[in-house]
Amino acid sequence: MSLWSLDLLRALVVSGCFILAIDLASGFIFRWVASRHADMLPSFFTGVSGFRFLGALAVMAIWYATSERVSMMLFIVVFLIYYMVSLIHHSIFFSRISNRL
Repeated sequence: MSLWSLDLLRALVVSGCFILAIDLASGFIFRWVASRHADMLPSFFTGVSGFRFLGALAVMAIWYATSERVSMMLFIVVFLIYYMVSLIHHSIFFSRISNRL
């Protein structure tokens, strides 16, 4: 296996784990907020967006500090693709859930 494919695999695993952790955490917290404090949902959506953005910045900063230039650029591209897909998913998911409430 070449070095480039190992960097790609690492980027995919880290990106996937980040998105999975954010999705699961926001889903569980959303259920709790919606059942107990439905009037706070707009603040929740803003908080999740901010937390996801700060988490993404932290992951990219850690990767930047611990890798060389070539693997960093590959990671940033893969991670940003996952991040954009996550934003689209959250927008669709929360709009459909909010319409049911």
